[in-house]
Amino acid sequence: MEAALFTGWIYDFLKPHSVELKVAHPEMLKAITAAKKKNDRADAEKLADLLRVNLLPECTMMSEELRELRRILRYRNLVVRTAI
Repeated sequence: MEAALFTGWIYDFLKPHSVELKVAHPEMLKAITAAKKKNDRADAEKLADLLRVNLLPECTMMSEELRELRRILRYRNLVVRTAI
């Protein structure tokens, strides 16, 4: 799975049902998979190939508590910026 906006929720849902779950680092992955023809099937094949040869650039997932704290702090930052 490639890290995106809703990755935390998907990760939390899939984790109990998986033996191993990996999250790809989007910036590093972009450099590796830069292609003119982009679609979900081609992207999935690239991810599968990188995983197969053990070259998938992984990122670590923070705990659910830390992700929730970051979400709250981002919202607080938004509220403070709009109040000024």
